[in-house]
Amino acid sequence: MHTFTKPAAIAPSKPKRVVMLTFEGASSLDTVGPVDVLAGAQMAFQTSAPIYEIEMVSLKGGLISTNPAGVTINTIALAELGEGSIDIFLIAGGENAIEVARDADMCAAIQMLSKRATRVASICTGAFLLAAAGLLNNRKATTHWNWSDQLAREYPEIEVDEDKIFVQDGHVFTSAGITAGMDLALALIESDFGSEIALSVAQLWVMFLKRPGGQSQFSSFLPPSEVATDPIAKVLIWAQDHLDTDLSVEAMADQCSMSPRNFARRFADKIGNTPSKYIEKLRVRAARSYLETTDMPMDLIASATGFQSADRMRRSFNRMLHVNPQEYRERFRLQN
Repeated sequence: MHTFTKPAAIAPSKPKRVVMLTFEGASSLDTVGPVDVLAGAQMAFQTSAPIYEIEMVSLKGGLISTNPAGVTINTIALAELGEGSIDIFLIAGGENAIEVARDADMCAAIQMLSKRATRVASICTGAFLLAAAGLLNNRKATTHWNWSDQLAREYPEIEVDEDKIFVQDGHVFTSAGITAGMDLALALIESDFGSEIALSVAQLWVMFLKRPGGQSQFSSFLPPSEVATDPIAKVLIWAQDHLDTDLSVEAMADQCSMSPRNFARRFADKIGNTPSKYIEKLRVRAARSYLETTDMPMDLIASATGFQSADRMRRSFNRMLHVNPQEYRERFRLQN
């Protein structure tokens, strides 16, 4: 049985209203994870009264089936949702969120509910629903790392930050993949009731109050192979096998018989990044593999992946993943 010290804050006399909009095929954790965290505030305040009054809504109401777990969630129809203001309006995500975002009725519902809401927040790919409804225009946002490039490509008016766990831009919040919605919920609790209550909920759920690092530490840096076409593709394949050698622009240009200037220009056009930054990403990716699967010392990993020194490798990890190599190994080392 979990117990908490008596919080300094006094429980509010009126609960805050939360509306979670979900849909058939949404992720179950996207849908229930954030609202479960919000509900934990009741235990932190040690009260029998709800702190957040939560309403699960879908366009037509009734049972919706989530993916991939197949868990069913009972929802009320949008038409049956009571009038009045909404403190927090949440939008779930899921693998089919991009398709759902094309539904005109869904976009209209999001636009309507957002006008009633003090704060609007999407979970994971729910950012595509906010984007389709026009709520992310000229705002900073994030989503799951696997879909961040697509969000930026389809909605160029959005400034996409692919590394943040969640992003706040004014009253609009977006969060990264799945469990990041729970991090966002903690941040909302902290904003509403202070750090002490949020910390109590974090302890209850065995969560970080502030998760260290960004979502890059969970992602793959390599873009789809079809992004690069010959002769750049051949250079990339060669580079991955020669990370411990000279991979300057001049060296790579020589591999495909181009001038360094022409190579750098064509590389940036095809890959969307400079050669030096992309090679650094490849080296970080390779070093991650060593850290996950071996006990090799840091200096040897740095040498094998072309960083020249453990200190240079550490700086690259801190810049790209916001964790140092040792911290990364402690989190992701595969156990035999």
